[in-house]
Amino acid sequence: MSGTVKIIKDIFSSRNILVITLTQSLFMLTATLWWPYWSRYIVELGATKYQLGIVFMLEQSSQLILQLPGGILADKLGRKRVIVLSSVFRALSPVVYLAFQKWYLVVPGMVLTQVSSMMMPAVNAMIAESMPQENRAASYGVYRMMTWGPMIFTALIGGMIVDRLGIVPGVRFCIALTLVTAWLNVFLRWRYLEDTYVADTSATSPKFDLSGSMEVLKSVPRTVWYLVIVAALSSLAVRTASGFMFIYVEENLAVTATQWGIITTVASIVSTLLTVPSGLLSDRIGRKPVIIVSRILQPLMVLGFPLSMGFWGIFISRMLGAVGEGFGGTVMGIMGGPAWQALVADIIPADRRGRIMGLMGTLIGLLSLPGTWLGGYLYDFVNPMAPFYTSFGLGIVATIIFILLVKEPEKQALVLKDS
Repeated sequence: MSGTVKIIKDIFSSRNILVITLTQSLFMLTATLWWPYWSRYIVELGATKYQLGIVFMLEQSSQLILQLPGGILADKLGRKRVIVLSSVFRALSPVVYLAFQKWYLVVPGMVLTQVSSMMMPAVNAMIAESMPQENRAASYGVYRMMTWGPMIFTALIGGMIVDRLGIVPGVRFCIALTLVTAWLNVFLRWRYLEDTYVADTSATSPKFDLSGSMEVLKSVPRTVWYLVIVAALSSLAVRTASGFMFIYVEENLAVTATQWGIITTVASIVSTLLTVPSGLLSDRIGRKPVIIVSRILQPLMVLGFPLSMGFWGIFISRMLGAVGEGFGGTVMGIMGGPAWQALVADIIPADRRGRIMGLMGTLIGLLSLPGTWLGGYLYDFVNPMAPFYTSFGLGIVATIIFILLVKEPEKQALVLKDS
């Protein structure tokens, strides 16, 4: 226990990790009030499930387009500038959400939110560079625990607000709170972050072009390609089902927003409590065994939705997913759990980390792009259970590929990559 406390203290002795963690936690404190009910909100504004899937696909399109530029900018301009600029875009999206109440007019706000996702390669690189390699997964674990910790109670509070005020006024009230915290984040990150990487501005430094980044990608181990395939299938699986979870349980299992908030709260407690221990375990025994646990449990959680008969079935299913999330090997779009992010950082050399993470994010997003459209089509035109069965199958395939093909680099090689 004392060793764990020391590692956590060492992690927070890094000013950058402290600032990034606290500002993201502040944002999540308000954003997670309404995120679990966002899909239902858009449907309430008049969208069909099929149109909802298209909206989310458009959102993801804008996200993936900017991952590569975000990664290149992180290597060319430094991590801090990209993070601050992206935070400004994220702070603009609540303005759009509050200005309009037509379902198709939420798209510009969602695009702005995803423009802000170009900070992710810079954030991941900054965390990796702010701590030694032997504590890398623990660093991602602490970051994940602190930033997603607010969901322990905010999902329940948000559900109570939605049930009390109604879906539209309740969500809009919570978005107003997010507006305030998002702009506060911009100031704090601009004022207190310090760059961890000095870009090479010489004539021989990497240029801002796609072909150069493809050459960079070819220079890393083949494992990178396997990770892209696994992450793309995993993200496709999650996107096919996740946007329709609350809609499904409300329409078919009579689960209320407050009950969904209770389920989300307990799941958040479980995943949060496991995050740091699993990160420490990953640093000690390796990334792959920890990720495999996540990769097995995530598809089982999704399968539980069509097999459940009511509240308790969904509750048990979400607990399986919470354990999987806590072990840090899940992947959703460009974001992965602590063990997954640590594995990616282990494989990629520091001088190319931003660009390759950005390029990976673009490829993963592109390959998983049809997920929400597919889920909406299946829900409206096949069967409400179909998105969940499809998600389960995709998740199992991704798990098998990971187990068979992905190998961890040797520790000696890791030292050379970060030198």
